[in-house]
Amino acid sequence: MKTIYILFLCLLLALSAPAQKIRGGLQAGAAITQVDGDDYGGYHKAGVFVGTFANYPFENIRCKLQMEINYVQKGSRATNNGIYKISLHQVEIPVMFGWNFWKGFYLQAGLSCNILAGAKETLDGEDLETDHKFHLFELGGVADLNYYFENYFGIGIKFNYSLSPIGRNYVLRSSGIYKTYMWNNALIFYLYYQF
Repeated sequence: MKTIYILFLCLLLALSAPAQKIRGGLQAGAAITQVDGDDYGGYHKAGVFVGTFANYPFENIRCKLQMEINYVQKGSRATNNGIYKISLHQVEIPVMFGWNFWKGFYLQAGLSCNILAGAKETLDGEDLETDHKFHLFELGGVADLNYYFENYFGIGIKFNYSLSPIGRNYVLRSSGIYKTYMWNNALIFYLYYQF
């Protein structure tokens, strides 16, 4: 957790530097997620998305470099044989390159270092064993489309997908038990305020 505090402090210091063109802001919204590889499908798990960001605009080429620190609730939910849930609490630190391709529309893409802050797996409300099932770190890819209204507010949608597995799932088949890797898959709808 010390790493998160240090990165957050660096972000605040960057935002307070008066001589630079760095702009910052806050963002919040909702995430709909699934876990690929858990033997279920569909964006059935809803969660919270909140965060902060700082960006450096390159005005002559209508581009920007943006760094974020976000908290996202991810996981999966299925109701096939009882209610099965994976609940993941992640701190994401994406770095993205953005392009203002038309008026207030920005397209951004980049990589994200994701840290697992908590994990819980349940079946009909009963906790399942999760020790060593989920990895502490995950590398993710991020794509983002947003619109900035010019009066400090904007709206956007992000797509996150794991580039490294978030853990392993143990699947029971008639031929025995085998392991499969699991991957986060999330759509995030959000509003933001840029200072």
